Amino acid sequence: MGGVGMGTRVQIFVINLKHSTERLAFMRSQLGDGFERIEAVCGSNIPDFLQGQFGSCITSGEVGCYASHLVAARTIVERDLPYAVILEDDAVVEPDAWAAIEAAVDHLSVWDVICLSGAKQLPNRAIACLGSRKLVRYSRFPKVTAAYVLSRSGAEKLLVPRRRLRPVDVDIRYGWEMGLDGFGIYPPPARQASDLGSSIPRFGRQRFYWRASPLGYVSGRAREWLTYLRTPEAKTK
Repeated sequence: MGGVGMGTRVQIFVINLKHSTERLAFMRSQLGDGFERIEAVCGSNIPDFLQGQFGSCITSGEVGCYASHLVAARTIVERDLPYAVILEDDAVVEPDAWAAIEAAVDHLSVWDVICLSGAKQLPNRAIACLGSRKLVRYSRFPKVTAAYVLSRSGAEKLLVPRRRLRPVDVDIRYGWEMGLDGFGIYPPPARQASDLGSSIPRFGRQRFYWRASPLGYVSGRAREWLTYLRTPEAKTK
């Protein structure tokens, strides 16, 4: 196993469109051969097990992205993996990420998702020291799927058939609807490459998903905030 994942016991999945060979080469430049490619799904040709689950309020590109992450989740369940790192093919991963991930998993007894990117501005409470980084619980789970760790239990929760009306990164942020227990590593050891651009079409419209169920949103956020406040903060210095 080459690249930054050298010596790690972590299973790594990289989601990559068939024609995105440049992005695949970009990931190989970081990880060597230490990952498995998950072919990204086209929104107009989703797998049978997901048929009928997506609403018309999200775009074809967002459907494909969401379905791709669910294919990765299904792979975790089918192979009976305890967990796996899921990366989109524009993720930049710091060399110390793998040791931090293993330490975080060793520390947690019950968890579903560990966020690895995109949460620098969110309040957090440190649970454990992971070398130069910390295992944290965020006041609100980050809206990001560029890089995260998903446990088998988290994969099973994601895969429960339901009406999916939001992009995957937003849906995970509404994790209380699926019963997801989320944590993070801070400072984030991964980020999206700024020079690759997105492979998912963006339409520049702001969508207020909470309006579909204002009371449910307020209730969910309140539970999330209480969980955050009740999290004991560890001394990390």
